[in-house]
Amino acid sequence: MIFKLFKSKNSWQHKDSNVRISAINDELDSDNNEDKAILLSLLEGDPSELVRRAVLLKFNCFDHYLTAVSENDHSAVQAFAAAQIRDILADKHTISLSTAQKQAFINTTIQRDSFDTALFSYWLEHEQEPSIIVSLVEALLPKKNTAQFLLQTFSKKQSPAVQTLLLSLALPELSDQAFLAKLVKKAGSDDIVKLINDRLAQQRAQLEKPKKLLKQNQLILAKLLALKDQSDYGHYITKKASLAQEWQHNRADIDCLSEEDQQTLETKYDKITAQLTELFAPKEEAFQQAQIAEQLLQDKREARAQLTDSIAVLNQEIITAVFEESDHTDESLVQQAFAEKLKQLNQQLGNSVLNESDQAEFAKQIAQLEKRLTQLPEIAQSVSEATYLVSKISQLSLPQTLAELCDRQQIYHDWLSQWKLVDKKACGILPQSIVDAHLEITKLWRAGLKPLEAEQRQLFNQSKKKLIDLKRLLAAGKYKVCFGIFKGVKQAMQLLSKSQQLQLQHDYSIVSEKIAEISDWEHYIATPRKQELLAEINAIVTNPLDNPNEQADKVKHYRKIWNSLGHADEEIDQALNEQFNLACEQAFAPCRQYYAEQEKRREQHLAKRHELLKQAEQLAQMVTSSNDTAEVIDFKALDGKLNKLQQRWQQAGEVDREHYQKLLKQYKHLIQPIRKAIKDFHDANGASKQALIKQAEQQLAVEDIYQAIDTIKQLQQQWRDVGFAGSHQESKLWQNFRAINDQVFAKREQVKSKQQAQLDELANSYNDALAQLKVEAENTGNDQTRLKQLENEASDLFDQVRAIRPVPKSSAIAIERFIAELADKIALIEHKKSKVSWQSLFALLNKISNNSDGYTIETLSDETEFQQLSSFWKKRLAEQCQLTTIADCDIRAEKTLALEILAKVDSPAELADQRMAVQVGLIQTQMQSSVEVDLTQSFVDWLRLGKLQASDSVLLARLQNIFVC
Repeated sequence: MIFKLFKSKNSWQHKDSNVRISAINDELDSDNNEDKAILLSLLEGDPSELVRRAVLLKFNCFDHYLTAVSENDHSAVQAFAAAQIRDILADKHTISLSTAQKQAFINTTIQRDSFDTALFSYWLEHEQEPSIIVSLVEALLPKKNTAQFLLQTFSKKQSPAVQTLLLSLALPELSDQAFLAKLVKKAGSDDIVKLINDRLAQQRAQLEKPKKLLKQNQLILAKLLALKDQSDYGHYITKKASLAQEWQHNRADIDCLSEEDQQTLETKYDKITAQLTELFAPKEEAFQQAQIAEQLLQDKREARAQLTDSIAVLNQEIITAVFEESDHTDESLVQQAFAEKLKQLNQQLGNSVLNESDQAEFAKQIAQLEKRLTQLPEIAQSVSEATYLVSKISQLSLPQTLAELCDRQQIYHDWLSQWKLVDKKACGILPQSIVDAHLEITKLWRAGLKPLEAEQRQLFNQSKKKLIDLKRLLAAGKYKVCFGIFKGVKQAMQLLSKSQQLQLQHDYSIVSEKIAEISDWEHYIATPRKQELLAEINAIVTNPLDNPNEQADKVKHYRKIWNSLGHADEEIDQALNEQFNLACEQAFAPCRQYYAEQEKRREQHLAKRHELLKQAEQLAQMVTSSNDTAEVIDFKALDGKLNKLQQRWQQAGEVDREHYQKLLKQYKHLIQPIRKAIKDFHDANGASKQALIKQAEQQLAVEDIYQAIDTIKQLQQQWRDVGFAGSHQESKLWQNFRAINDQVFAKREQVKSKQQAQLDELANSYNDALAQLKVEAENTGNDQTRLKQLENEASDLFDQVRAIRPVPKSSAIAIERFIAELADKIALIEHKKSKVSWQSLFALLNKISNNSDGYTIETLSDETEFQQLSSFWKKRLAEQCQLTTIADCDIRAEKTLALEILAKVDSPAELADQRMAVQVGLIQTQMQSSVEVDLTQSFVDWLRLGKLQASDSVLLARLQNIFVC
């Protein structure tokens, strides 16, 4: 029966905690209400810390972790739940909270009187969401040094969104210019820097506003006072109104000034305006009179304009009446109507404000209109004549040649003369349509005659020069060439105008007579010379020259001279020509064989050139196909092939001229795409290198020389990657690019030299500051507060040094070493204080353990050691005095071993087995928990196990070896 009872007992009720943990993990369901109640009961009342942890891990819920921290009575479970909450909030846990959940947790937590500041600080370090970060900052601000905490947070959180939200907080520190200046150094982006600088500028402007406004108002008063010396009343009125407007505009912000300044400004303004009013009162009447005079001038200008317009309108009406209504309107009625209008115009003139001279001028114009009314028939006749002239010239086409120019040019000039007579007769009031037609015709004829007249002038100048040359040649006896030149002059004379012919007539007559005279001498000169030339060519027929080319050239030379001799006597001229032609054939016969051999060689050369054409065609097809298929061409190899082909073409030998021209055309056509591809490649490379040169030139203007150097190095690599740009520009481009590179590098050397000087100066100043800090550190002694201040000052100095580019390494290393020395010194002082504190603590604990019943809080307060403790340990000792329960000796001994194990301190040798067992348990616990070991908290837990007894003195001595070292 008893076995059945034990068998029916649930696993979660088992005595062994490991069994209970297995039941929690495998048997109980957190979603089942009954199982959930069991789990909650285990969480609240199970004696094992590990079981409670297992329940929390089973729920794995933020709310349960949160409840356990505040309500669970087991301190280790509270610590475990707190660690889980910390990991959840820092996004290091499997549980992930939304932004709304985090915000709700913050709102709920800060409503309580106190919250875990350490948790919020840890959470803040790991949080990434800007809104949550700002909420955490707002929650922590009351518990922190606001300026220092805000600066640290701003420095750690480099997100622009976070920094923007932090800057939006309504804090007095964010209105402090010195604090904002520190924030600028910690800004994470240029936008944040600009935002802070804008705020600084606004604050500076707000601070400077009263002073600026006071100066502006004082300046306005000074300008008002300066108006006393103004002689122009109109300028005074305008300037005073402008200054008054400025004064009223500034009065809107006058509240920022002190009451005394406001009263002073208002008093001065009223006083100055009163003085100005009194001073300029006599000038006001003169100013008004001047305005009246100005208005009179304006009225005169308007009257002149009205009269001018009326006269122009009336003149146009007269033209319209004469030329458009003359056929169906009685002339007497027209004159009567216009006479009435002229009468009204005279009345308007008499009533106007114009003076006598102006009225006389307009009266003269009106009189001219009256005169025109009496000449209407003549004017009408002139319109008909003008219309006829326009129609007549319109039917005549413009000359196209010099022969036509001579006739039609005179017609046009006669027409112009006739037009002038008609225009004069019309009294200058021809209809606008006829006037426009006349202008269009004259413009057209001037444009049409201009090129032919220019050609005619050129022909005139040429003829004049040729006549001079003819006179010179005739005088020199060079008659042969004169015949051809004279023939051209004779033809040109017929194309010149009459005036031009008259200018050349004298020289032309002299040359004509001389040419007629020497023409009779031609036969007398040519006959004997031709007979001599015939004998010379017969000589080379009988005795040919050794060189066929020279023989052929000789024959050509004789033929040229024969053709230049002119005509011989008519009886023998034909016979001499036939004999000379026969001799030329006989003299040229030996050359034909030589030329036949040359022809064979030319045929061979022709075949060779055809082969070269095929090679050129293949090379061109390769380029064309690569363009179609987007295949990459090796332009360097292509250029080499083309050069070799060019060289072979030039060395291929002579061919017949007619064939060579055809072949050359084909050859050029074939290599044209090759050359174009190579040229395009070279041009593209040249353009790329030219662009690189421009980019390099831009680096000369870059202020950051090191950035410019990096860019130059990149451009150099790009230059190497760009191909050859052609021999005609490659060298020049490289020289330009290299020269710019040299300038940039030279500029870097200058900047380096200057920076080094500045850097040395800064380093010296920082070294001086560091030396001062070292002196103060030596004089400070063990004043920990002052040493920390010096450490902060050294850190600020180190930040300033690191902000310099390039960093002065010697100064930075020296400052960093000094900071480390201060930290070591501070740590040593803190260690000594801590050691003294621990010694005082254990001294009091030993007293309590040896006299546990006689020690109260009041007794402790009287102890010297008690005054040396921190408030934390004072509270723990007070708790110890208030304990009434006696601790389990085995548990306290086990906890002592645990502390020794955690602190890695040796235990008594006789406790080696127990130490091993405790160590195994600790390892299992640490594997299941990610909570870091806190020796101090563990020691506090050791004290809370129960009231100290005399038997605990041995344990206290062992613990003292852990904390007092």
